[in-house]
Amino acid sequence: MDMKTIKINDITIRDILQSIDPGDLDKKKLLSILEGYEGLEYASLEIMGGSSFEKVLETRIGMNPFQVSSFIKSIITSVPLQALIGARNLIGLEIYDRSMIKRFITESIKSGISIFRVYDSLNDLENFRYTVSEIVENQAVCQGTIIYDDLQDTQYYARTAEKLVHMGCTSICIKDAESTMVPGKASEVFSLLSEELQVPVYFSATNLRGLQTLNYFQAAVNGCNGFDLSFLPSSYNDFTPTVFSFLISLRESDIAYNVDYQKITELGELIKEKAYPFIKQDLFSTRFILDHTNKNLLPKWLITDINNQLEEIGEVENLDVVLEEVTRIKNEIGNPSLSTPVGQIIGSQAVLNSVISDDRWELLSDEIKKLILGEYGKLPRKVDRDVLGKLGPFPRKKTAKNDKAATDIYEDCSLEIKDLTRKEGDVLSYCFFPEKTVRYLEGKKNGWGAEKQKSQTPRITRESPAGSQEQVPMYSLKNLDTKKLKEITSIVESSNIDEINFELDGIKITINNLRDAGSSQNSRSAPQAEVKGQYAAGPALDADAVEVRSPIVGTFYSASSPEDPPFVSAGDHIRKGDTLFIVEAMKHMNRVISEIDGTVLEIVVQNEEAVEYGQTVMIIKKD
Repeated sequence: MDMKTIKINDITIRDILQSIDPGDLDKKKLLSILEGYEGLEYASLEIMGGSSFEKVLETRIGMNPFQVSSFIKSIITSVPLQALIGARNLIGLEIYDRSMIKRFITESIKSGISIFRVYDSLNDLENFRYTVSEIVENQAVCQGTIIYDDLQDTQYYARTAEKLVHMGCTSICIKDAESTMVPGKASEVFSLLSEELQVPVYFSATNLRGLQTLNYFQAAVNGCNGFDLSFLPSSYNDFTPTVFSFLISLRESDIAYNVDYQKITELGELIKEKAYPFIKQDLFSTRFILDHTNKNLLPKWLITDINNQLEEIGEVENLDVVLEEVTRIKNEIGNPSLSTPVGQIIGSQAVLNSVISDDRWELLSDEIKKLILGEYGKLPRKVDRDVLGKLGPFPRKKTAKNDKAATDIYEDCSLEIKDLTRKEGDVLSYCFFPEKTVRYLEGKKNGWGAEKQKSQTPRITRESPAGSQEQVPMYSLKNLDTKKLKEITSIVESSNIDEINFELDGIKITINNLRDAGSSQNSRSAPQAEVKGQYAAGPALDADAVEVRSPIVGTFYSASSPEDPPFVSAGDHIRKGDTLFIVEAMKHMNRVISEIDGTVLEIVVQNEEAVEYGQTVMIIKKD
């Protein structure tokens, strides 16, 4: 009997790009790792996906992500390079129009990417159509990816896979993003797919429950053709199975692989030397996943993301509550996958529901509204009626940089950074990650590297008894109102504020942003803000005047983007349901909707000004 030979998609390079401390990765170190791949006959190397595109901009490599792809291809010429992309969100959190998708795919192919693994967090086939067709038209390979959903029957995967193949996908990947697959189900799914499909089937999995090597083995013996593997230990890379454990599991089976195990061992030693010491370990989330009592294990990156949000507002002690809330929201809105961007949307809403708001669903982000209303695609199951009733009036209109057609976005971005670059790869990077791209371009232009970029955390100082300023760590201020302090620090960190001076609990405190003083003010994701000593007082209120207050700590925006006119101005007549303004908080744009008909008497705060929870922003005279 002939031995079956499996294919391996190596994701180590992607893991290194997104996991290594940016200040410790330069072109020379990357080159030394890439040269170790010489002679390894992998089926493909996945070099972009997850947060790797964004993280490249923070390193000392000195190239944008597309240039990094070209560099990798120039070293590893014999193995196809692969990118993991969202069908409509590509490598970001937003939904992009067709022209933006076209530009991204074209530039990626120019840079050496020949395989695109395309997924949609909702498995909505309509979201795939244009992206798949664009990839196929450009003569690249498209691997249609189905996010594993343990509530679906086995036939669902065969039906969905057949439709993706019909669109033009030449292989299929089952991606177990939340580690809910069990060995018995792996046997069923891959046995059926191998019988009904004429194209190769791959398996990509996380390993939160310690089952994935066994799941991989069961998939392999039941017809699966290829697997994602990494040289990085599972504690570093979201628990993807390592190449060593899986290949050892195949010993004495009738399954073979084309790679030289001796060369794999040598490359493993090289990566251990060049990469391991410099990988930023997230010990918090690793420890949490391994020994925590929370039964609803979430993807490691999402736990970390939520923990970071809670740290910013001084609510880390509520982590358990928020994680339980994530699962509760997920169930209420149809049990979608927590893959990007849905995971981020639900995670932020869980913070609003359980920490910021007095009652669940009192405050809703624009993103959760758009998700529920279907703007990201069709949810897999029905939304709870009580949740639907909380939506309220919501203008079904794209916000922020999606207000314009994608061509306008690209052209606008090109104009905004024309003094720094005219390269398409740079402009595209800026469209996705503006602030980090500006820092990368300015650093390259001014000749400073990641040493100056490494720390973006604001510095906190207080006045000593002698009158001098001394730097203090956050933990030493535990007797103060640290929640308020962290909220202010978060505002400084996420805006262009250079310094705030204030007094808290009798201590004079200064918060300085360590952002480079010469950085551009054109960054689209970090709008310029001012903090004033006092807010302007409104007119004396009569019985018909209503104060509209900020529902959250954040930054006030009078319009969707700097180029757009304000939603409302003083003297405007407004209707119930009209958008009044936006408050940006935790990287989400929260629209504030009028609950009455009336006339705007006064807008109390300035555009892009930091606002507190409950602060009066606008005064309206009721009709």
